[in-house]
Order: sequence, then C-alpha cells, then structure tokens
Amino acid sequence: MKISNYVRTTLTAIGIGIASLAATAEASATTLNDIVSRGSVRIGVLTGAPPMGMVDEKGNPTGYDVDVANLIGGYLSLPVELVPLTPPARIPALQTGKVDFLVATLAPTGERAKTVMFTQPYSAFNMDIISGPDQKFASLADLKGKRVAVNRGSSQETALRKAAVPGMQIVVFEDDSTSAQALIAGQADAVALPSTVGEAIIKQRPDAGLQVGFTFFQQGNSMATKMQDFELRQWLNTAIYLMKISGDLDKVATKWTGRPMPTLPSF
Repeated sequence: MKISNYVRTTLTAIGIGIASLAATAEASATTLNDIVSRGSVRIGVLTGAPPMGMVDEKGNPTGYDVDVANLIGGYLSLPVELVPLTPPARIPALQTGKVDFLVATLAPTGERAKTVMFTQPYSAFNMDIISGPDQKFASLADLKGKRVAVNRGSSQETALRKAAVPGMQIVVFEDDSTSAQALIAGQADAVALPSTVGEAIIKQRPDAGLQVGFTFFQQGNSMATKMQDFELRQWLNTAIYLMKISGDLDKVATKWTGRPMPTLPSF
C-alpha cells in the first residue's frame, strides 16, 4: 500500500513532535546528579498534622516527616532545605519544582498517581473516627445523618465519600488540626484523623473530652517524585529499604508515636 506524501509528512511531523516531547520530559527530570551538584536537597514536608508535621515554637518545621527527611539528607551526605507545606500545597509544590520530592505523609491513591510517582511506603497509621464526649461512634453506619470533618483532598475524605453513608455530611477543612478544631467547636459531630494525629490532639486538649470511636482503614504513606523522575524514585526506594533494615524508621516511629513502625503495606 502506497503512502501519500501528505500522510508521510504528517507522520514524520508527529514523530518529531513525540521525540521532542520525550526529550523535554527527560531534560526536565530531576536527577541525583542535579541535587548533588546544587549542594543541597529540597524536601517538602507536611505542616498542620502533629506529630507527622508541624512547626516548633521558633517557627521551624519538626515532626516525624522532618526526621525522615533529615535521614534522607544523611544518606545523600547533603544539607536538607525543608519546605513546609499544607496538605493542598504538597503536589503543586512538587510539580512546579519548588521541592525535589515530598516526604509529607502523602497516601498513594489512583487519582494522585496520575500526576506524581510514589515510592514504597515509609510510614503507616490507622485512620480513626473521633468524636466529642457526648457521643461515640462504633461503625460507619453510626455516622448516618452526622457531620464529619475531614482534611481537604485527603485519603479519609475519599474513603468516606466512597462509603456513601446515608445522610452523612462531609465538612471539608484545610488540614487535620483545623478539622479537629471544628469538632471541638461544635461545627462537626466527628472528625476523621490519622491515629497519630488524633492521639496527639487528644493529649494536647484533654479538656475537650475527645474519644476514638473506630478505625476504618490503614493508610500507608509514600514519598513522591515528579512523573519523569525515575532515577530519583528508585534511589528513594533503596533508601527506604535501607532505613527499614537498619532500624532507623523504627526509631523515628517510636520517638513520635511511642511504638515501633507497623508492618508497612507495599506495591
């Protein structure tokens, strides 16, 4: 079958366009050499979700993720530039090059995997439903007709929307701390929080009488890179493996949660 000059020209142009796009994607990838040549590594960490991520009295980032980020810097033998991020700002900061990668309590989901690449999980916690002193919930069915506060764009928001409990109203806030405050202020009947965050808030506000109702799933948290950063993602997976077998991740978990790292999910 003969191919017309028009078709041949069009196919050639398409091929050149695809090659150009591939070259652009490859050129924009962040490599280990780029990071080492710069002399520091920029890591996005979470704020507003103690003990995973918060700021201390001097305004400096601290918490579980910060300790893991500093471990990564040690493996690279480079100083770490910590970039504090709210939950909604995590992926945009990565995509725009504000950070090299994220260590920011980010759950790998199918939707997020369309825009970033995830490593194997480096931490995990239970996701709990917490209520005030006047009512306690034992199952999702108990949330019928209730207002449940969640962190915007979080895995708990996704899980609760999929549960589709009749009459349950999902009230969205910008971070876990604000969601918990909404419960304390009477703006919600319950809040969905990571167990680590919930336990920390219960200790900080004993006067509020908060109580854990039930766990509705376990969340694994992964580091994240840009879609084209295959080399960096593979290096991070290796670093996570080494931190597991060395006991470094257990030490971080024990420091911030009072117990060793749980069995981590994998994919």
